[in-house]
Amino acid sequence: MKDKILFIVTSALNADMGVVSRNDRLDQTMKGLISIRKYVPDAIILLAEGSPHQVEPEKLKILSHFANFAADFSTDAQISELAVNHRKSEAENLLLLKTLMLLQQDESMNEVMSHVGRIVKISARTDLIDGFDIQEHMIEGKYVFKKRMPTWIEDSRNEFATDLLITRMFSFCPTLMEDYMKLCETNIALVLQTRIDTEHAHFVNINKDLLVELDEIHCQGIVAGTGTVEIY
Repeated sequence: MKDKILFIVTSALNADMGVVSRNDRLDQTMKGLISIRKYVPDAIILLAEGSPHQVEPEKLKILSHFANFAADFSTDAQISELAVNHRKSEAENLLLLKTLMLLQQDESMNEVMSHVGRIVKISARTDLIDGFDIQEHMIEGKYVFKKRMPTWIEDSRNEFATDLLITRMFSFCPTLMEDYMKLCETNIALVLQTRIDTEHAHFVNINKDLLVELDEIHCQGIVAGTGTVEIY
């Protein structure tokens, strides 16, 4: 029976952008993992670490107490190169692509996926908050995102990137894994070509027929550039 929820938590513990210190990043990541356990107690949590600089084993050991699995891509040359050069959108899409490839190719993860009925992508240092209901995401064959937002882009790119989709947290049916992997690839190409960000690229490239949009997704996250908290 496919009744398990897989949370893929994308992380950058040793990032070198923004005002949040590395120690605070660790604490905030831990807090976010604990919030997942609070609202979805039997969730399967996979920490996907994509820092531009190799993460210390002791940090991953600490977080392993709160996650079921940890995939350390901080030594991956392709992801590291993008992250070091502050290509955050491309790095995150590549991290997600490689994480999904791992789920398909690793024998033990393949067994885990045989029980998964929903995949939730959530950024590290994001907390689920009151009002979160995983049942809102349990829509077969669909992506679930927060309702699209108008673009803030003021140049000619707004002719095609008319809106954006918040990517701090979203979910999709496991039947869409191949579709989402292709989406990551087209996102990377579009971001490299046009220099839009991943949130605009998701809106441009996603199959709108497969998209369900919620007014609120009931999470809050810390913006690395300013340290402020945003509620979604």
